[in-house]
Amino acid sequence: MRARNGYGSVVKLSGRRRRPYEVRVNTRMDERYYPIYDVLGRFEQREAAMIALAEYNKEPYSLSEQNISFAALYEQFYKDKYIDSGKTYSQSTKDCTRAAYNYCSAIYDRPYRDLRVPDFKSILAQDGKKGKPLSHALQEHIKNLFSQMDRFALQNDIIKKSYSSFATITVSEDDMPGVPFTSEELQTLWDNVTVPWVDSILIYIYSGWRVSELILMPPEGIDLNAGTFQGGLKTAAGKDRIVPIHSRIRGFVEKRVKANNGILFAIDGHPLSAQAYTKLFKKTLKAIGITTYHTPHDCRHTFTSLLDSAGANPICIDRLIGHASKSITTRTYTHKTIEELRQAIELI
Repeated sequence: MRARNGYGSVVKLSGRRRRPYEVRVNTRMDERYYPIYDVLGRFEQREAAMIALAEYNKEPYSLSEQNISFAALYEQFYKDKYIDSGKTYSQSTKDCTRAAYNYCSAIYDRPYRDLRVPDFKSILAQDGKKGKPLSHALQEHIKNLFSQMDRFALQNDIIKKSYSSFATITVSEDDMPGVPFTSEELQTLWDNVTVPWVDSILIYIYSGWRVSELILMPPEGIDLNAGTFQGGLKTAAGKDRIVPIHSRIRGFVEKRVKANNGILFAIDGHPLSAQAYTKLFKKTLKAIGITTYHTPHDCRHTFTSLLDSAGANPICIDRLIGHASKSITTRTYTHKTIEELRQAIELI
């Protein structure tokens, strides 16, 4: 039965060939308005070729793009998002995208439409520096890149299904090791609260922020009237979260914010970097006689430990430290008010 005009055709090629049935589709016209065909593919059996032609006609796509590699698609995606869209993105956002792409070299040359769940999983599960798994934050950046590229590929009819969405992050959200401060060390901090920068350590311990989250928190993120911090980085659950200011550190926060024009940690009006604060942190502990090796991240572990020991609601703990709840039900349907979070934090 003759196919309709423009449908395409299956042609058997001459000679001895493993795949003799060539599928040709009409995609454009020449200067005389004669159809010009492109080759969709070659097949061993005529039936397989006819099925491929029928599938193509159900949902035609650009043959020039069907075998586009991961790397080539990335360049198109990057240009579309960051250059041609007219939107403004921070340099850190662009750097995160580039950093995520750099970890995908194993699939640079693979046709994007051929990538499947195991391919995306292998990228997330690869070893990083010193043979350790990639951090949760880096894996999240990579997974975000996959999601955005899938959406771009779907919009351009390069793929029909988002396989990368089934690849999961392989490490926990709080993957940095830490040693919580002991009760004796906490008492030492309170006994020496007049020593410069001791108050900053207590602010971290009673709020649970990551060191960079509090260092980079803008003035509008600290609401003294409402008694809350608002900010967060790194994970979807941790971004833009609200943490009530514990009553025991509220005075420290107010004093610092008022002295530094809204900035929490600064010297001579200049905000500190995370590296500079870490040096001050270690110097301060040494000055008051705490010899156990601690990092600023240990304050976050201490905060979590204190909440747990005080019997705080586990969902409140997740909200306060910016972790996604373990079950879909609590992650989707359980909401905690600021007052409930305040009650939980005041248990410490």
